[in-house]
Amino acid sequence: MQEEGETVEIEGKTAEDLLLVGEEYLAEGRFEDAINVYKEIVKKEPRLPTTAKACNDCGVAYASLEQYEMAIGFFNAALNLKQYLMDEGISTYYNLGQVYKIAGDDEKAKECFKRGDTLKQEHKRRDEEARRTFSSFSE
Repeated sequence: MQEEGETVEIEGKTAEDLLLVGEEYLAEGRFEDAINVYKEIVKKEPRLPTTAKACNDCGVAYASLEQYEMAIGFFNAALNLKQYLMDEGISTYYNLGQVYKIAGDDEKAKECFKRGDTLKQEHKRRDEEARRTFSSFSE
């Protein structure tokens, strides 16, 4: 693990390795460094799940810098790949909703929160159905 404030060498790293670096920078509040890493990931044309995650996280970094238009663009890019996101876009919809709310677009914020809630309920329903199915195997 590198010292805080130290920059990681990007050359030779895979997009997936860089995703971890970007997440670390994001957690440290090094938003500009995180954005640079996420943009480098996209240039490498990684697998779609990596691209989707990088877009969402880049949106978080831009939102943290109060660059809301850029954040919205990256969140929408992630939502275009939502089937590749671990939660199918639930957190991205909530992130986008927060940005719209901060930017004063309450209607779009409400729509994003509603879509996130709908997806969350669908996940809950599917999880319960899977648990019922699996419990019948253990009897």
